[in-house]
Amino acid sequence: MVDLNKKICLECRHCFRRNVLFELLNDKELDLLNNNRTEVFFKKGEIIFKQGSPLTHIVIISEGLGKNYIEGPRGKNLIISIVQPYLINGGPGMYVDMRHHSSLMALVDSRACFIDVNIFKEVIRKNSIFAEEFIKCFSESNIHTFSQFVTLTQKNMEGRIAEALLYLKNDVFKNGSIKYITRQEIADLTGLTKESTIRVMKEFKNECVIDEEDKEITILNENALQKYADLG
Repeated sequence: MVDLNKKICLECRHCFRRNVLFELLNDKELDLLNNNRTEVFFKKGEIIFKQGSPLTHIVIISEGLGKNYIEGPRGKNLIISIVQPYLINGGPGMYVDMRHHSSLMALVDSRACFIDVNIFKEVIRKNSIFAEEFIKCFSESNIHTFSQFVTLTQKNMEGRIAEALLYLKNDVFKNGSIKYITRQEIADLTGLTKESTIRVMKEFKNECVIDEEDKEITILNENALQKYADLG
């Protein structure tokens, strides 16, 4: 949870370098970003940016957690990724139509920095090494999305949820327990209904593959979960 009494960060030189990508920028470039950013506090459940809205700023969550999702035409959302601190959030619209093609919501109370997108592009143009690494990060994100689409279209319910739990454990919570994620959000990660998600999660718990306590999920048998993911 974010401490509202905590002093807001005023210096990008130290803060943003927690993302290795920003280590490629010199102090002058970091100062340029710092002078063209705004920091905003978001409560849990608030929208940070909205699908279809103008893309005027790059967003970096400095504290907290978010979910990046596509809004479907019938109110059904598909979560693309869980957004961790210091990752760059812009999207393909930054170089196409200057609009957001997904939404970002705060999963917990969070702080986020908004950097003027034109200033960010200026830094990209002037620093070719930074630009190349930015493209690499964007490409890795696309690869994750492609893999997710294969899971959604070719795997059964158990395989989809196993993939989602492994992603949350290893990529988001770094081998710790899975926190803050609701059943609906697991459903939105896997393209399943909430009812189907609850049923499969119960099966995993009965088989001692996972455990749940105080709204936290602990993976007890990762090998078994990986088999579900591989064979699903």
